Amino acid sequence: MLNIAIRLVSLVAMVLGLAGAVAGVASGADAKPVLVGHITGVINPITARYVDRLVTEGEQRAAAAVVFVIDTPGGLIDSTYLITGRFLNARVPVVTYVGPSGARAASAGTFITMAGHIAAMAPATNIGAAHPVDSSGSDIQGDLRLKAENDATAQITKIAVARGRNEKWAEEAVRKSVSIRDDEALRINVVDVVAADVPTLLAKIDGREVTLLQGRAKLATAGAPVEAGDPSPFETLLHLIVDPQIAVLLFTVGTYGIIFELSNPGLIFPGIVGVIAIVLALFAFGTLDANAAGIALMVFAVLLFVAEIKVVSHGLLTAGGVAALIVGTIVVFPPGRPTFPGLRASVDPIVIAFVVALTLLFFGVAVRSALRFIRLPVASGREILVGAVGVAKSDVAPTGIVRVADDEWSAVSSGGPIARGSAVRVQRVDGIRLIVEPTRPRGKEEGL
Repeated sequence: MLNIAIRLVSLVAMVLGLAGAVAGVASGADAKPVLVGHITGVINPITARYVDRLVTEGEQRAAAAVVFVIDTPGGLIDSTYLITGRFLNARVPVVTYVGPSGARAASAGTFITMAGHIAAMAPATNIGAAHPVDSSGSDIQGDLRLKAENDATAQITKIAVARGRNEKWAEEAVRKSVSIRDDEALRINVVDVVAADVPTLLAKIDGREVTLLQGRAKLATAGAPVEAGDPSPFETLLHLIVDPQIAVLLFTVGTYGIIFELSNPGLIFPGIVGVIAIVLALFAFGTLDANAAGIALMVFAVLLFVAEIKVVSHGLLTAGGVAALIVGTIVVFPPGRPTFPGLRASVDPIVIAFVVALTLLFFGVAVRSALRFIRLPVASGREILVGAVGVAKSDVAPTGIVRVADDEWSAVSSGGPIARGSAVRVQRVDGIRLIVEPTRPRGKEEGL
């Protein structure tokens, strides 16, 4: 009887264990994931596209939350506003986290951090300094300064109001470029949480309520499966090239590659590199809203440099090309366009000087080589035949027919009879006849 009771207890325990295991598996399968992305480096249109992609994925998968780990010096105003607008209209909880320790959310990063449903920072991080500057990184002057400052202030304060954060500090971050550490940000309600890492952050925010477009939602992030949502290799590449300095350099390198290919058909490699570089540069120009007049001037400069090789202009075409190149690189990205610190949205003078110097060197060498080739003496007529080796088409004793330079000639032997089929060398040309001598294969002539 006791044995039967033990068996029954064991059977019940086994059934309960299996049931628990099945429930655990089902629970794990139904658990909503947390997607973790990264906003690093300067903020540009590629950053905005990446953020939109990850938030959209979170919405489609009904994720528990989408976390963005932030470390940025700033970037473009338009791209920043696209990101904050996407966060404000997200149908999934968005958590912004300035981390790891030592990171910063400066200028544009301040807007992005404050736009999250939950804003957090790691220890030893800072946030702020969101005053607009011009595209060269300098302070904006005149009426444009007031306009850009007021617009940025309105943007960040509406974000602060929407998320219930410190509106007064947000305004000072724009108008006075104030910046604070993580502990101060938590104390004055700029952020909601300070956490050492992402797992700690997810544990701390578990159970908090946030307001989405569709209503209130309770976060269930503790123990949720975490999935990396890093930028794809293609997005990383585009993020790198969407920079005014890189775009201009790519355009220059691409131009040289195409010129090399056109000058030396069949090399293939320079042409491939040139086309790829030009396409990437044009993509960057389009993404950054480059000035069409600037691009046209840069292309015109290239045409002038190419023409210098073909036309004797005593340096006028080169001078015109340099002038067009300098003006084009200056106006391709207007220097007065407002932005946030962290990205120079105009071409740096050092880059302009480098491109001009490299172009002068490139076309200087090309012109010099072309002139040297033009000045070479042209061998033609008799000069081509003297020293040429041919074959006797008949016995040359002392006269006969020989074939030299793909043609048949009357010939006179100066070194005795030459049998048909023997090799001959032309000594000189006498009118329409060739004076030839018998010759032997090179190895025999040298006694080898």
